[in-house]
Amino acid sequence: MQSLADLYDRHASRLYAIALRITDDRDAAADALQAAFVSLSKNSAVGDPAAYLIRATRDCALARQTRPASAPVVVKEPSARSLVEDAWYNGMTVSDLATRYGISEAKARGMLCDGMAELRMKFAAGTK
Repeated sequence: MQSLADLYDRHASRLYAIALRITDDRDAAADALQAAFVSLSKNSAVGDPAAYLIRATRDCALARQTRPASAPVVVKEPSARSLVEDAWYNGMTVSDLATRYGISEAKARGMLCDGMAELRMKFAAGTK
């Protein structure tokens, strides 16, 4: 496994950006980043340290969120991207998404699947 210092140098700025987007608070984002690296240092049996850090940073940031939950939004037709972003950055469940966007849980689940498939294709193509 790479050293923690190498992993930090390679991934810290992106992980901090994720944590900041979730928490909307610089101190909370820094705390989440630190907690993710501490967690990795205690868990030596990790197969993919980068993937572990992404998930750990997200989970730690969600635990430190300072902003209140968003009010329901009425949108004629929400995009798959907006559902994926709310699920990832705000930790919303399928049920939460269905309520927020006024759609059925089945439709929310399908849109999440579509959004994730689109994201996988973009990553495979190397585009944003």
